[in-house]
Amino acid sequence: MPTACFLQHPYVRDLAWAIANPPIIQGVRQSQNWTSAADWTRSYQHFQQQLNALNKNPSELVELLEQQHDHRLGHRFETLLTYWFKHSGRYNILAQSLQIQDASRTIGEFDFIVQDSVSQKVQHWEVSCKFYLGIKDTAQIHHWVGPLLKDRLDIKYKTMQTRQSQLSAHPAAQHQLTKLNINIDEHICLMKGRLFHPIGLSKDCLPELVSNSHQRGQWARPDSFWTHFKSSSLRWQPLEKDQWLAPQYYSSNNSYYSSKEILQYFADRPHSLPLCLAGFSTHKQAEQESKRVFLVAKDWAKNLNITDNTVNH
Repeated sequence: MPTACFLQHPYVRDLAWAIANPPIIQGVRQSQNWTSAADWTRSYQHFQQQLNALNKNPSELVELLEQQHDHRLGHRFETLLTYWFKHSGRYNILAQSLQIQDASRTIGEFDFIVQDSVSQKVQHWEVSCKFYLGIKDTAQIHHWVGPLLKDRLDIKYKTMQTRQSQLSAHPAAQHQLTKLNINIDEHICLMKGRLFHPIGLSKDCLPELVSNSHQRGQWARPDSFWTHFKSSSLRWQPLEKDQWLAPQYYSSNNSYYSSKEILQYFADRPHSLPLCLAGFSTHKQAEQESKRVFLVAKDWAKNLNITDNTVNH
């Protein structure tokens, strides 16, 4: 991710990441626009002045994020995009998190409906922030699963492509939009995040759907992690979920572990959930991480029948 200067506050770094991070899926897919990395590079460049101002005084962004009651990463990502939409100088938010009811049943929800001042079009945006690990044949889209095995790339893609982005076609949605005097001209899908490839592979094998410019990480079971990093001088920082977005920076306030020590840390935890790690090759203050790795239990996903697994997203 490009950085014009070191952004000191983690919330500001997350905002920069939310803008600059290249989407996992890009371009036009079956007439549906998924945006491109070039779109977001331009957006990031145009937002430099606002990021520099936030670097000096992040209070407005801090207040917005700390008002959140839902601490899931997807909601955090939406909140960061809210700030970007409001301060980009290009978009006007007409509706956000607009629920559509039909006979007391929720049909769906519009993430964002915005007016684009460049195209003069009203756009419906469906957005998501996802972290998937590739297992077995990673050229297959259904072989990319969430760390907790409750989510899958192919299912999320299909949901966004064929259902969420088409919400405005539902009669109940049309009725609500008419009441709000909103006429949607185009639909945009956005999936940002990171794909974690199996460690030790000489070449990435990607589904046709996935952009080659997506942000990468690696994943490993303890034995593979040790084989790969036992001679490494990397120091590892265990990450909380709210640290998964932007690259982390070395700080003397944090705890860091050698490869041997992090495996012991992983084994000593009271549960066997996957652990996200940032690896640092130097120990200078404000030095950016050089590795992002998911460490998973030795039996993680080994018995998962991903072909037949109908995981709810």
